[in-house]
Amino acid sequence: MLPPPTLQVSADPSDSAPPARIRTPELPPQTSTRSTAQDLQPGLLVDDTPIKRSCSTMQPYTTNTRCRDTTLNAMGNEIRGHLVGPMPVEQFLEEYLPPSMIPDYQPLTSFSNGAFESTLSAAHETKAYEPFIDTMTSFAPGLSLIDTHSNADTTNCKSFTFQIKPDICVYADGSSPPRAGQSPCDISATEVVIEFKWEPHHNPFYTPANGPGPTSHFISETDKAMDTLGQITGYAAAQLGAQYRTHAFLVLIVYDQAYILRWDREGATVSSAIHYNEEPHLADFFHRYGQASPALRGIDTSVTPASAEEARLARLQLGLPATKRMLKTTVPGVDNSDSITLIFPAPLPVGQPPIGRCTRACPAYDLSNNKVVMLKDSWRVAIAGVLPEGETYRLLKEHNVSNVASCIACHDVPSISQQAPQTYKFADAPWACSHDTITPHIHYRLVLNIVGKQLCEFESSRQFVAAIRDALIGRIS
Repeated sequence: MLPPPTLQVSADPSDSAPPARIRTPELPPQTSTRSTAQDLQPGLLVDDTPIKRSCSTMQPYTTNTRCRDTTLNAMGNEIRGHLVGPMPVEQFLEEYLPPSMIPDYQPLTSFSNGAFESTLSAAHETKAYEPFIDTMTSFAPGLSLIDTHSNADTTNCKSFTFQIKPDICVYADGSSPPRAGQSPCDISATEVVIEFKWEPHHNPFYTPANGPGPTSHFISETDKAMDTLGQITGYAAAQLGAQYRTHAFLVLIVYDQAYILRWDREGATVSSAIHYNEEPHLADFFHRYGQASPALRGIDTSVTPASAEEARLARLQLGLPATKRMLKTTVPGVDNSDSITLIFPAPLPVGQPPIGRCTRACPAYDLSNNKVVMLKDSWRVAIAGVLPEGETYRLLKEHNVSNVASCIACHDVPSISQQAPQTYKFADAPWACSHDTITPHIHYRLVLNIVGKQLCEFESSRQFVAAIRDALIGRIS
C-alpha cells in the first residue's frame, strides 16, 4: 500500500511581483489537468489541488464586502460627520506636537527620499508590515512598533462585536507586550494604532477636486470606505475606552499615502495626505511623538497607577479580584472642603463611537475617609446655559429636593491646551470641508456620596415600587 500523499502547495501567487501604484488584484488561473496515480506519489508537486480562492481566503484582513461586519459600516457612517479635515500636515504637527512643548527636542535630520521603498515593494499588504516597522523604528526614539495584524485583543475588548486587531500597535519602550501568556495586541497599553490598506478603493479620504473648503467634501461614501472608517473608529473607541486619555493618534496608510488622525471626544481631526516615501511628515510625527511628554501624547496625567497597598485596600472594599489593575486620582471637594483621593478599577472599553459625553461611572474607594463612593468621569457639553452636573446637584440641595444623592467633589479636569478637545476649535478653519455641527466638550469629574444600584436589580416588588415612589417625590419636590 502506498503511504498517504504529501501535498506541496506553492506560495500565494501574489507574492511573485510588487504591486503597481494603483491596481486590482488578479486571481491566478486554475489548471484543469486531472490527477493520475503518479501525481499522488509522496513529494510530488500537485498543481490542481482544489484550493478555494475567494476574498475571504485570499484577503482575510481587509474589509471586503463579503467579510464586512455591518457594525463597522454603521459606525463609519455615524462618525463621518464628526471628522474635520484635511488639516495641512505641517499645521497638524505644529498644533499637536509643537517642538516648543518638547524639552530637549531633537529635530528629524535623517529622512531621505525613498526611505520606505522596501515597504512599497512588498508583494501585498501583510508583507509590508515588517519593512515598515524596520524603517520607522529608526525615526521613532523610545517607541516599539509591533506587528499585531493576526492577534486580536481578547483581554480588554470582550464586549466588542468585532475583533480589535490593528495591523501595528505602537508602544512606549518598556511597556510593550508580549507579557507571559498575553497577546501582542494590548489596546490598554497602546500609544498609536497603525492600520494598512493596500487598495485605493478602501481609502475613506480623498483630496477635493476644487480644493478644501466648507462646501467641499473629503470623505468617500462607498461601502468599502465606510468599512475602513468604521474599522479605525472602532480602534479609537477601544483605545480611548481602555485607557484614561484626553486624545489619541491613529495612522491610516493606504499604500503610498498616509493620514494622521487625532481623536478626542468631539470627533477627529484628519491630516492632509502624506506621501510618506517622499515626504518626511510621517517620520517626523513619530520622531516628535517619541520625544513628547505623556500629556502631549494624550495621556490623562491626572490619573496615575495606585500603589500596591492602595490597590489591595481598594480591591478589598470593592470586592474586586487581586488581578484587577487599580488607578488613582484626586478630586477637589465642594464648598472648599478637602480634596478626595480615590482608588478605582481600570476601565474596559465598549464597542461604541468614541465621541460625546462618554460617561464612565464606577464605585471607588475614598482613601482619605475609608468608604466607598461613586466616581463619574465624563466630558460635559461646554455650551452657555448648560450647567455642570455638580452645580445642578448644588441647586437641588439648596432647594431641599428629597431623595437625591449629594455631590461631595467635582471639577473641570485641569490640563495643558493640547489635551483639551480640538475638533471644535478647527471646525470653521478655511481648509475644513463640510461636516456636521461639532459640539464643544470639557473633561469633567464628579463624586457622589452613595453608590446606587440599577433599578433592574431590585430584590422584591416592594423595593421596586418604593424606588419609583422616591423618584416621584424627588421630582415633585
